[in-house]
Amino acid sequence: MSVEENSGDEELAPMVDGLSGALCILILVSTVFMLSGTDSIVAAEGGALKFRDSFTDLSKNTIYYSGAVSLSSSDLYQTRNQLISSGEKKITFYGAISKNIENHKAKNTFNLLKIYTDLKLPSDVEVQFKEGDVSACEKSLSCIYWSY
Repeated sequence: MSVEENSGDEELAPMVDGLSGALCILILVSTVFMLSGTDSIVAAEGGALKFRDSFTDLSKNTIYYSGAVSLSSSDLYQTRNQLISSGEKKITFYGAISKNIENHKAKNTFNLLKIYTDLKLPSDVEVQFKEGDVSACEKSLSCIYWSY
């Protein structure tokens, strides 16, 4: 290499350093904007994950849902009152979900535990969980039903 080529590299070094620094700042600023945008989306949605199409048929002791159980507060209240007013100390929840649904066993377990948590039953009520029969769900792909 000649002396002229070395001096050219030395002249470009500060410019390369400046450009790489500017690139780092641009990436940092972009990341901050992406994260702050995500926070505003969650805040706009209320921060809670909502599911649709969950409803109860208390005459059949059944909760029908699509995806995951998400009952309204009035449905939860009515279901809880029916379970407590029955006077039974042992309740069996049956989770039924179509086998065509991906990860159906894990989703069934999740929904059984979710409804149990949401109902907040008294500690003296013994609860069992079992796999249910999908035919009890009628037109819905998923349901939870119970017996005493």
